[in-house]
Amino acid sequence: MNLRAGEESSGEIDVHPIFWHEWGPYPFELARERNQPVILWIGAVWCYWCSVMDKTTFQDADVIDFLKANFICIRVDNDHRPDINSRYNVGGWPTTAFLTGHGGIVAGATYLPPDQFIAMLVEVQRTYQDQKPNLYEQANNLFRQRQDQVAKIKSSSDLDPMEVQRIARRSAGIYDPLNGGFGEEPKFPSCAVLRLVLDLYRITKEEFYRIIIEKTLKGMCEGELWDSIDGGFFRFCNRANWTDAQHEKMLEDNIGLAAIYLDAWVLFEDDGYRNIANQTIDYIIGNLYDCKAIGFRGSQGAHSDYYNLSKTERIDLPNPEIDEWCYVNLSAQTASVLFRAYWILERPDLREIGRLVLDKLVAKSRDNDLFHVFKPESSESHRLMLLCDWASLLNVLMDSHNWDSSNQNSLPMAIEIASTLVSVFYDKENGGFFDTTEDKNAVGYLKLREKPLPDNLLAIEGFLKLYNATLDNAYHEIVNDSLSAFTKTYGDYGEYAASYGLLQERFLNPQVEITVEGHPLDKSTFELLKAAGRTNVRQLLIKPLLDSNYVGQAQAVVCYASTCMPPVQDPVSLQEQINSLLSVSNSDENDIFKRFSI
Repeated sequence: MNLRAGEESSGEIDVHPIFWHEWGPYPFELARERNQPVILWIGAVWCYWCSVMDKTTFQDADVIDFLKANFICIRVDNDHRPDINSRYNVGGWPTTAFLTGHGGIVAGATYLPPDQFIAMLVEVQRTYQDQKPNLYEQANNLFRQRQDQVAKIKSSSDLDPMEVQRIARRSAGIYDPLNGGFGEEPKFPSCAVLRLVLDLYRITKEEFYRIIIEKTLKGMCEGELWDSIDGGFFRFCNRANWTDAQHEKMLEDNIGLAAIYLDAWVLFEDDGYRNIANQTIDYIIGNLYDCKAIGFRGSQGAHSDYYNLSKTERIDLPNPEIDEWCYVNLSAQTASVLFRAYWILERPDLREIGRLVLDKLVAKSRDNDLFHVFKPESSESHRLMLLCDWASLLNVLMDSHNWDSSNQNSLPMAIEIASTLVSVFYDKENGGFFDTTEDKNAVGYLKLREKPLPDNLLAIEGFLKLYNATLDNAYHEIVNDSLSAFTKTYGDYGEYAASYGLLQERFLNPQVEITVEGHPLDKSTFELLKAAGRTNVRQLLIKPLLDSNYVGQAQAVVCYASTCMPPVQDPVSLQEQINSLLSVSNSDENDIFKRFSI
């Protein structure tokens, strides 16, 4: 549901009979003044049950009357305010949370039909009036628990090089050998785990990893997770065998899976993987790219009646609704995938869109307008700076620097963005990055600046790329301290533990850079790029220098520890050079210099 901005004095949003407030100090002041509890409802435009609750529960006359008389109501869009969602979500969407006048949680649920909702409202209202001190103490205890959790995130010990192996074993332990994928019902794509397994296969060539990858990718694209008519992947399947899909399509999932299928094609040369990656990117460009805003929209909503129809039956029907807002973090992450897909899929159009989006985000950052959501005509009413946006911009700038050689400004701009990240979000005392800026007017749990691992992984990855490009030890220390800050807590973040393990593995091993120079339409150039993508070095960077004016045979140059080897012109020689490098990589660095310097 689209929300129009409320009156400036109160932040009220009048979208239907319930009077909703925007999040902010005012509704909590009102709650304390009236001695009433707060109901916080967190929904999303893509969420089917949110729509159902809007059309049923919140249209019920008894619900409306009881809320008006006894509660202060706040409504939040999950995608617009991930900071609120991460602190107040109580198990899914929609979230129905009941708060004190100071923002502490006293009760919560997800979807509630009218009769259950009324019963819960009555119970919360009565308890709030009769046992208010106990509820406040309960809420304060929960707040202190969150404080203690944040306090655990601080740099303390050395990183363990065996950590990635332990994480890999745990990931393998939840692998579904019958259907592919990880875990049971409902079955999610688990991009982070797939990314780890793909990288481990590239490094080790272990057959077990190959089986996991092929079984999972085949299950997803041949099952109902993949929309074979309109393209794109749905969010998850309710059944372990990849059937009974939940029909919303999320940009985050689709860019993640496009990248997975791209890498799988490079490793296995199965054209089915290449086709799925291509079609997924076509879906993203064709449905979620806003050429007026020059950004990417976050989702396409669930509409089972539409998606259960055949191709012929769909033709005359409107497509399910697409989120009207673009998101800074997702736009930057999509541009990163496009810069990489450009040379893997041999599609210059993708690089051009990536450049347009990157230029737009850089301009917004220079205009002090890099706020989480935007549309062609405006940004949203609250001016919110989030770690995920700035970290994603740092990453796409580094990806542009590495994969788009014509952009000479990417690295200097990345250094500027890194400076902002350090000054605004970095915890210089304990390591790690806070997800929000300091706000003296923050309410409830937003008073506590937290360090969620997913957002920190974005920042850490960006600083690792920046360190590899500059060899500035300040960036190295930031990466080390931030990774070590999560050694005791990364296991609490589900599949993101896989991303943590992979990033730590890369950090603990020196980067090998393979630059491929050649004409973009020359087959030899492409064969060298594919060969580079299959090499078994632990931290690998491929830099394509593709030039339509290039004359002669393509060549690859391998650089390691500031030393570059002689150019090679065929995949076999490239692999021999890599094997030779790996055979001495544990030797004294000076020996490597002597052996390979040119």
